[in-house]
Amino acid sequence: MRSRSQPATISTPPEASHHRLGALRHRNFRALWYAFTAASLAQRMDGVILGWLVLELTDSAFMVGLVGSMRFLGAMLGPLTGVVADRCDRRRVLLASMLAMAAVVVVLLCLLAVRRLDVWSLFIATTIWGVLSAIHQPAQQTIQADIVSGRELVQGIALMNTAMNCMAILGPALAGTLIECCGPASQVWEWSEDDMLLALNKEDYTAGRFYAASDSGQVVASRDRGMSWSPIPLVLPEAMLRGLKAAGAVAGVQWAYLVLLALHAVQLWNYLSLRLVQRPPTAARTSVWQNLVAGMRYSCSHPGLWTALVLAGMVNLVAFPLQFGLLPIFARDVFSVGAAGLGLLGSALGLGSLLGSFLMAFIGSVPRAGRLMLLGTTGWLMLLIVFSLMPSFEIALGVLVLMGMAQTLSLTNMTVLLLGTASSEMRGRVMGLRSLAVAPLFLGGTVAGAATTSIGVPMTTIICAVIGLLIVLWVAPWIPRATEG
Repeated sequence: MRSRSQPATISTPPEASHHRLGALRHRNFRALWYAFTAASLAQRMDGVILGWLVLELTDSAFMVGLVGSMRFLGAMLGPLTGVVADRCDRRRVLLASMLAMAAVVVVLLCLLAVRRLDVWSLFIATTIWGVLSAIHQPAQQTIQADIVSGRELVQGIALMNTAMNCMAILGPALAGTLIECCGPASQVWEWSEDDMLLALNKEDYTAGRFYAASDSGQVVASRDRGMSWSPIPLVLPEAMLRGLKAAGAVAGVQWAYLVLLALHAVQLWNYLSLRLVQRPPTAARTSVWQNLVAGMRYSCSHPGLWTALVLAGMVNLVAFPLQFGLLPIFARDVFSVGAAGLGLLGSALGLGSLLGSFLMAFIGSVPRAGRLMLLGTTGWLMLLIVFSLMPSFEIALGVLVLMGMAQTLSLTNMTVLLLGTASSEMRGRVMGLRSLAVAPLFLGGTVAGAATTSIGVPMTTIICAVIGLLIVLWVAPWIPRATEG
């Protein structure tokens, strides 16, 4: 019997060796895959909606980075939530956390209905969602290894990433389309005489006319009770114009949040359909503190674990801020392509990630996981620099496709290395530490947003990538060149 201190050995079941998509033959894995697909679509849509909405509400790169980063503050609870995944029934953890996430979306919809959604409401809701996600992810990641193993585990992870990356193409495009079609550009506000007296200089106001104003601040007037309109040289006060833009920005996301709520319902249905053999809670024999310490010591004792965790923390600190905070600023201020262009940027990254997932499903390589992780991480960071220097929107899309491929190569092999090296009774705590590695994204996103206001978004991205490459050089000698398989 394998001792608890030894890494798990990934074996290749003969019956799965000729089935590249063999994991989908398992009913439980299919249900988990459907739920994960819906979750990935919701996450990608929410990322675009949140970034664009905050930018429109505040016109502040710092606030975009700060609010976006709050989604990852809950990752600091990763070690504790990893213990929860080991001590509790993982299916019940998934159901409880998903119900709470759906409740957050319902609250946001209610705020939209009563016209009370503002940046601070988003700040609070995003923070709560981040904590719930920190509870959800270790259970979701480790339950894969309860359902499939060996080569099917590698293929299963690749299939999960394929679904995630397909949704990374669809999600941003769908969100951008919803914002573009339902957002501020289609809004016009009619004004009463009292409104006009407050908004305009009194001497410029002519009684008897009808007035209207768009979100851009253009004022038009009608002398024939709305039958015809003509622009007039009146300028709205800045405070009033900000209010118009805020109202228009909020109007563009109501349908998107309804879609998010439907996607949460799909996840709940599939988690309810899981039928798993009851797993003994091995971590419950000792205290939570002892579980935490044991998990950290175990991870530090295996190079395959701590190197993957260090690189995971690094990419969240310096690479992911582009995707989760700075991309809306590139779209609006660098490439001048608006919300629809932002959706295309996100979709290009998703397309590259999808191609990378196909590549990983074909390779299915456990022994080379460490080397592939190193290759993917290095390429990801170098492409960040190239993207920041691109003057053309079209060429930048191509660079993002390549970046998505490198990102998938990096992240998939991180997961393979962690799940393949960790023993069954330690997987929850190891993946909890993996969730903790997301926490630097809070710091990275906030600092990157603040730096953007001073040195610009391209230079900020380049500096982040250079810092990442220095960390890779330090970690590279310790990464296992061969993994047991």
